[in-house]
Amino acid sequence: MYVSKLIMVNNGILLGQKPIIQRFQTLGGVTMDQGAIIDRVFIALKWNGFYQTSRTAVLLLSLANLGLTAVSVVFIGKAVDHKCRQLQSFNITIQDVSYDIASNSSSLPFEISYTQCSVDVRNGSDLIFTSICRDGYEYNVSMTSSFVAEWDLVCNEESFSDFSQTVLVLGEMFGSLFLTRFADRYGRKVSFIATSLVFLAANMTCAVSPNFIFYLVFRFITGLSVATCYQLSYILMIEMMPTAHRALPEKLCSFLWSISLLCVCLVAYLTKELSWHYTQLCLSLFAIYVIFLWWITDESIRWLCAVKRYKEVEDLVKKIARINQVDPQEALDILKTNLLSPSQIYSVESDYKNQDVLINPAMNDAHSSHPDKKLSVFIKNTNLLKLTVFSSYTWFVDSLVYDGLLLISPNLNDDFYLGFLLGVVTELPATLSFCLLINRIGRKKCTVLFHILAGIFILVSTLILNTPLYDMIPGQYWICLVLALLGRLSVTAGFSTTLTYVSELFPTSVRSPSVYVSLTDVTK
Repeated sequence: MYVSKLIMVNNGILLGQKPIIQRFQTLGGVTMDQGAIIDRVFIALKWNGFYQTSRTAVLLLSLANLGLTAVSVVFIGKAVDHKCRQLQSFNITIQDVSYDIASNSSSLPFEISYTQCSVDVRNGSDLIFTSICRDGYEYNVSMTSSFVAEWDLVCNEESFSDFSQTVLVLGEMFGSLFLTRFADRYGRKVSFIATSLVFLAANMTCAVSPNFIFYLVFRFITGLSVATCYQLSYILMIEMMPTAHRALPEKLCSFLWSISLLCVCLVAYLTKELSWHYTQLCLSLFAIYVIFLWWITDESIRWLCAVKRYKEVEDLVKKIARINQVDPQEALDILKTNLLSPSQIYSVESDYKNQDVLINPAMNDAHSSHPDKKLSVFIKNTNLLKLTVFSSYTWFVDSLVYDGLLLISPNLNDDFYLGFLLGVVTELPATLSFCLLINRIGRKKCTVLFHILAGIFILVSTLILNTPLYDMIPGQYWICLVLALLGRLSVTAGFSTTLTYVSELFPTSVRSPSVYVSLTDVTK
């Protein structure tokens, strides 16, 4: 929610990367860091103007791509009813006598039955012979309606259909671990566009896969790129907003995630009579807009300032001011007064050290480039270690429960598509609850409340379904359905709360590696 929704970026810092150095400046007798100065620049440029609104809308589409990719397998790889294909010839030997019971079944006292995974031969009520499906399988739907039917991923091969989702998650994990590093070196824009183009190509290639191995390879590449381009799009969003308004993208993402799941359901329903290849192609074409990203998106001003490309910063400020129809002079004056003056730019080493001392002298090792020193921080600091264990466990439980409920949601109703729709619609009030309560009662209370409710609803629903007295309970179907939906609502709200809460618990100096360690437990 494919590491996906499961990936969190904070304060413009890539997960798993060294935090961006903040230079401390003196402005009007008040000490403020570089981030606060750039915040003033954005406010002067009208932070919620047409430029930010239009770019945010485009960048949010990356989350939609993540949702479309993460749950597409629910429809293109859905299980289908099947049985062994009828044999034209079937010879068995009984007491040294050979019988072709397939072609002479009417004249022999044997009965052949074709089950899902075996061909059984009975003599009266006695099972005398059983065999695997020698001539393949027959399906109650078109063989191309699901890749499960097309590639016979049933019976002994059934686990491979789920393995495709595992491959996607592995791709997301490797992408988050390795590809995001390029954004600090080469810039957000270049890295974002490159991974977006790779995602489009890989996702469309999945639609024309001739065999399962080919599909798995490009499914991995899809996961590799989609998680990375979502992370980078999130970074671009929050880095073009003042710090005080950085919660806004997360709220928008929560709603857009649910909308993207509705889009998957709609496309799958409209193409249910067609081959799964067409469904996959339609879903991948949602990302066709990435072809035009180079002319739509711009580099992050914060990153440009961090690497001292001030001429590009000045040009971008003028562009934003022109689109937002404001005077750029105030923003340029702030930049020139506080960032562009050589006498006021401190050395990187000095500022980096000062930031550590201000936060916690014991955290100095966290900024070391040596991996062992970064890991030593979590071992030496007991409180940090406890916090990391807590957040990792919370992430793992939320991911396990949410993705489990998401993937089995079609079972909520006899109609496959209606069942999935019911589960998705439940997420909308969950997101609304998160937005309304997160700042009113606080992160901690929200986290505890939603997780307790999720546990109660899911536990009671499970107990009712498995009680021997289930058939005696009046309205048992509706009771279990309501409890399951309330459980989905609670865990969705709890998931969104955890995304916000956990990232804020860590000190700034170790937030990046800490949150990354926590997220390594998140799998689909």
